[in-house]
Amino acid sequence: MQADDSFDPTVLDAYLPSTKSDLQATVFVHSLAPVGTKTCNDRLVAELDTLVQRGALSDLDLLVWGNSISTASPLTEVGTGQRIVDAVSEFYDLAAGGDCSIAPFFKVSQVTTEYSDDSFSRIVPPSRAVALYDQSELAAVFPCLIDGTAYTPEDLVAYLDSEQTETAERLLVDESAD
Repeated sequence: MQADDSFDPTVLDAYLPSTKSDLQATVFVHSLAPVGTKTCNDRLVAELDTLVQRGALSDLDLLVWGNSISTASPLTEVGTGQRIVDAVSEFYDLAAGGDCSIAPFFKVSQVTTEYSDDSFSRIVPPSRAVALYDQSELAAVFPCLIDGTAYTPEDLVAYLDSEQTETAERLLVDESAD
């Protein structure tokens, strides 16, 4: 797995839906005030909100999923708990049927305690992730691994921003030709 500050936009061209689509984003974070990642989370949400204001995204949502998710709990059968488990399930379905992997970023483990004989499965999600929806259907999730390269939520923002800028520049050129 490799990750660097630059990414190949042609890989994301093939992976992501057209930016002319009705794209919505949902940000998932461990906490609204996480120690160590607050600045990064704030910047990510601000940049995505700017993309909404510029029309590259039609909507932005945020869910706090904590630092681990028990997959078999009454808490995951109602409200936000159900939305989170459904979303993570969609992420795994997308990865299973596509060209990306989320496994390096979503750790699955079995938890046992000294206090009872019970054990349960849990998923430890990344500190932040972004799900991209095209007309309300999951189209991509970041972070992910594509062709051995790690792509971050920030890579998604940079890609959408560059696509929005290129579209705006093409419109300016088209208008000046008239």
